[in-house]
Amino acid sequence: MTANVITNSTASTSNIRWSRHDSLWVLGIYGTAVSGGTLFLPVSLGLSGLWPMIILSLLAFPITFIPYLGLGRYVLAGSTEGGKDGNILDTTIEHLGSTWGKILIALYFATVFPSMTVYTITLTNTIIDFVRTQLGLAEPSRWVVAPIAVFVLMMLVRYGTNTIVKIMGVIVFPFIISIVIFGLLAIPHWNPSMLATAVNFGGAGQLMVDVWKGIPMLVFAFSFTSITSSFVVAQKRHYGHQASRKVTQIMAVAVFLIIATVLFFSWSSILALSPEELAEAKSSNLTIVSFLARKFDTPAMAIASQAIVFAAVIKSFLAHYLATAESAKSFGRFVLGLSEQKLSSPGFSSVLAMFIFWSPLRSPSQILMPSI
Repeated sequence: MTANVITNSTASTSNIRWSRHDSLWVLGIYGTAVSGGTLFLPVSLGLSGLWPMIILSLLAFPITFIPYLGLGRYVLAGSTEGGKDGNILDTTIEHLGSTWGKILIALYFATVFPSMTVYTITLTNTIIDFVRTQLGLAEPSRWVVAPIAVFVLMMLVRYGTNTIVKIMGVIVFPFIISIVIFGLLAIPHWNPSMLATAVNFGGAGQLMVDVWKGIPMLVFAFSFTSITSSFVVAQKRHYGHQASRKVTQIMAVAVFLIIATVLFFSWSSILALSPEELAEAKSSNLTIVSFLARKFDTPAMAIASQAIVFAAVIKSFLAHYLATAESAKSFGRFVLGLSEQKLSSPGFSSVLAMFIFWSPLRSPSQILMPSI
């Protein structure tokens, strides 16, 4: 009881100021939103034409911030009494009943678990491709690479949410610097070919259609659904009754950083290519960094593109693991009726790890990077 009073008192005074905890969660949200799929954004955005690019860029912040702020406030409405986490699944059961809660648990798990396994497959493929193309060695066996890759990933997640967010912060900060530098490297190659699309854009009607088609692209490019629930729960625990204010503050900073860096990277990359080259990149299913590295034949760009993909895949896996573990525990608690002791046991974590371990072994080796 005394500890709770002390915690709440601290939350109401000094902890409402910006802290290292807040910065780590900004990087955690950034790492979730800016994933491997975001590297395809410049191609899709550039193919929409100059005017849709401008309008979609202006819409990017409100389209991203407002829905996630609403989702965050929904999770904030959940109670943490009775040993509950107060996550999105607990909140749904509390306010909408167990039936809707079980439906959401099933849908939530069915959404995040496949995404997480895709990232383990993608990491395995990326390692194999790196060994073959960059190191010039014989292609290693998937049965060797996959277990090692999954083992390393599972070692990263075994210490809980706070450790995962710290690891994401370590990965994300260099990632932000990398895409900004990549954008700067593209500046000397800017050309006016994209400006020609400002003249022949098909009129106001076609412009509205292009913008409307581009909105889902933005939604998926900046998505951080998988970490939102864990993020809000962490603020409830850390800030108590000040959590609502901190959720808004941290989320606003994170979304602004996401939009600013990704749009700079996207615009700079687009202006370095022609519309025809963007179409070629799309048909080849190449990320913009891979296409630019191939076009300018720069070893530094080639290595940087691989490093960016590695970082994107690892941090995306970490974010999706948080959501998968959350939904798996809720499934065990509310559907299977497992006790909290069993849900917290090493055995439960081992079962989840086995599912993750098996996915890159049985899946096709040519699966593509999840993209928008």
